Amino acid sequence: MLEQSLIEKVRKNMDELNRMCGFYAKTKQEYEKLKIWREAVEAEKKEVEERQKKQDKFLEVVLLAPPKTTEIDEVSGKLQQITTQLENLSNTINNARTDILQKFKNLPFPIDPHTCLINGSVTKFKTIEGIAFTEESLQTLCDLLDSPYPLSFEGATYYPGEIIVNATSADEAMNNVVQSVAALRLKISDLLSAYSKIDELCERIKSSNRYAPILEALFKANKPLSAAELAQQTGFNEGIAYQACYNMLREGWTPNPIKRNPNDGKFSLTTTGEITMKRYAEKYGFSQARIQLEFEKN
Repeated sequence: MLEQSLIEKVRKNMDELNRMCGFYAKTKQEYEKLKIWREAVEAEKKEVEERQKKQDKFLEVVLLAPPKTTEIDEVSGKLQQITTQLENLSNTINNARTDILQKFKNLPFPIDPHTCLINGSVTKFKTIEGIAFTEESLQTLCDLLDSPYPLSFEGATYYPGEIIVNATSADEAMNNVVQSVAALRLKISDLLSAYSKIDELCERIKSSNRYAPILEALFKANKPLSAAELAQQTGFNEGIAYQACYNMLREGWTPNPIKRNPNDGKFSLTTTGEITMKRYAEKYGFSQARIQLEFEKN
């Protein structure tokens, strides 16, 4: 039997984790709803601008009167307010990610070693009675790890009330769970290291007219791309695309957002690159056309 003090420690940590993940999921929903609203207001602003141009031309030519901008100012003000709210929610989400990952890293997992149930080649461990992950918590972890639900990691599959491993004995099953949890903590440590510099990386990407289109193309492709393919997707010539990738592989970029396959020479995002571009999209959105226009101006 597990000591009562240990059970209470696990319960307290799980309650905190489940609460944090619930807040994260709710905030993400608010963020997505606000994004949809911003798109609607952006469309409204475009319509107002087109209508105002016609009205202003009429005032200028027919009535010899100055233009009016009241309606445009109102819509622009509303759009700015939404943008500010999105920025605040984005920061809240990013801070919540870090807090949740830190919690998972130091989490006493609620697995009861005395509930081992062997069924052929599959062994199940129940969670401690009355203590379990919520489905929302496991889905949040899957989201942060960019993994499908249910979470499967190093031979163990995690469900709200149980963990399943491929093992034919209790000893083998316990060893598999130990290896899975240890590997999971190591993976989370790597993510935390990346998150510690994520906003710094986002700012560096935003300040460049070359890196943002390259990283956006790799993020959207979700597969390795050659310098020629990147040139085709970004509008850069192949030499510029290659040089931008080469720069991001050097020590000046730590941790590196991309990696290069030594066999075919193609480039892809690292884990740091993946989470950085997700954060970048939240902070600034993807606007390759705008970035390319700025590049041409410069």
